[in-house]
Amino acid sequence: MSEHKTITLPKTMSLSDRISGVSREISEWLESLEEPFNIDTDVMQLTKYDQKDDYTYQYTLDRAVKDPNKKPSSLSSEEEGIEPSGSQGD
Repeated sequence: MSEHKTITLPKTMSLSDRISGVSREISEWLESLEEPFNIDTDVMQLTKYDQKDDYTYQYTLDRAVKDPNKKPSSLSSEEEGIEPSGSQGD
């Protein structure tokens, strides 16, 4: 099961404020979930980023996709499926 969260912040916001804002919104989102986030089996990743008019970040939470017995691997952005701005043809 996948769940999604889109966060939009104004271009006038500084980088440090954007980081804080995104972090706060993700924390609130995870706390509001009916089924709690399980760090051992669930995966959350940035799946889309856009900076046309505002900064828009889309996160996806995939449930029970990690094997809790395996150690995490290091994946590149391309392997994780992050799409760079403008690649969607919007």
